[in-house]
Amino acid sequence: MNKFELKDVVELWPNRDENSYKGTFGKVGIIAGSIHMPGASVFCTKAAVRSGAGLTTANIPKENFTVLGMHVPEAMLYNREDNLEDFYEGLDSILIGPGLGDFDEDYLKTLIQKFKGILVIDADGLTHVKPLLKYIRERTAPIVITPHFGEMARILDVNIQEVINNQKEVAKRFAEENNVYVVLKGSETVVSSPTSTIVLNRGNTGLSKGGSGDVLAGMILGFSNRYENLTDAIHSAVFMHGYTAEYVSKFKAVEAMTAMDIVNYLGESMLHVKK
Repeated sequence: MNKFELKDVVELWPNRDENSYKGTFGKVGIIAGSIHMPGASVFCTKAAVRSGAGLTTANIPKENFTVLGMHVPEAMLYNREDNLEDFYEGLDSILIGPGLGDFDEDYLKTLIQKFKGILVIDADGLTHVKPLLKYIRERTAPIVITPHFGEMARILDVNIQEVINNQKEVAKRFAEENNVYVVLKGSETVVSSPTSTIVLNRGNTGLSKGGSGDVLAGMILGFSNRYENLTDAIHSAVFMHGYTAEYVSKFKAVEAMTAMDIVNYLGESMLHVKK
């Protein structure tokens, strides 16, 4: 598949069994936010819930409990000071990185080595990818990384222009060599699995706002357990992120669009696609 279009999203959209329950659609965990950046955890947690995750738990500083609890009452809260192993036990997928700031590299290493589900690494989580590549390559469960051009350049230790000029080749090579899924974000987003690469170019400049990447990461997490095939889940999440921006731009100027608009109107854009 060289292109991923609206018809593909429609054809792949998972049916919901009438006898399903919250565990059917995935138990997901989010390690995001910090005392000074509580918003990042709100964006990705709310996006995961809106994307269809069955049960969502946010691992955040206890100081942020009130903020996240007010914005996403559907999510359960886990104190980051508590044991990491107890947090990930029983989860199907985990997102780590948005708004974390500086954190101990061993925290991510533990997840890579011991957590057996899908691991999505975004934002500040990407700062530790390069030194942990040996462990990433050894991992049998899927890893998804979601860098923008600058983050990808730092992982590869190359000039950012080299990434911009060779987006498809860079994502494809990194995915194949390290057995990971790469979502290389830009005006055109390149999605590369260990076996395939496509370019998605929906969306608009309204996505050029802080928090948009956090929303996409949360959407990928929420979609990840609703599809039988992870590649289909990632493609659909990336497509719907851009499609929702287009949907919002029909009644709101792109200059005024916010990351929370994408989350708040995701339900309407998804319904539009399903119809």
